[in-house]
Amino acid sequence: KGALADISLLSGDAKGAITFALNAQGAGTAPDLSLTVDSDRLSVAAREITGLRLTATGKGDIASPAADISLTGSVNDEPLDFKASLVTRQGKRSINGLSLSLGDNKVSGDLALDDRFLPLGTVALDLPDISPLAALALEEANGDVRGTIAFSKTGNAPDVAIKATTDSISRGDLSAKTVTIDALIANYLAAPVISGKIRADSVTSGGTVIRGIDVDLTRDGDWTGFSGGATVKDIP
Repeated sequence: KGALADISLLSGDAKGAITFALNAQGAGTAPDLSLTVDSDRLSVAAREITGLRLTATGKGDIASPAADISLTGSVNDEPLDFKASLVTRQGKRSINGLSLSLGDNKVSGDLALDDRFLPLGTVALDLPDISPLAALALEEANGDVRGTIAFSKTGNAPDVAIKATTDSISRGDLSAKTVTIDALIANYLAAPVISGKIRADSVTSGGTVIRGIDVDLTRDGDWTGFSGGATVKDIP
């Protein structure tokens, strides 16, 4: 058991305290594990997180791991509910029933895990307001994101395909409007190479505004090629 009386040590924008408890029983090679993390109230980026409770139970068996994870609470009175299960059947591992809801924000998917615990499968994102999710990560951000993240493999190399859109998104002095991303990141762990398309009406960083972003990314062996254009400070 333990406690962190001041989470501002983790993030300057956060205030509040958390308590936690970890319990292990049974054989040392495959113990039964349980973890709980609780907080009555946290304040992050002007948002109140109340009644936060994380629970995780499972078996720490490297050959046949299993776990059930849940996270509940509320963010600015919007209900939070996260669930996922790590399952091992006939030597094959998977994350089943991955589901996150926070207000109108939804994340869902089912993922298989290969021998290196790398994911295979698709996660769907429907996030009309990312700000409460950012607060959970002790960050401040605003905007919307919708799309999918699909994990796959080419031979032994892991790939991830991202298809996402946003009307607007911002964090600090960086913001973007009307963005569309359709990209594949091949071999993302060892030697990532990106191909696809990126479109955006505008991206603003401080006093610099980039408009009309229209970029095609192509794979050329182990390199990424770029073509397209944009206007920076009204200069093409």
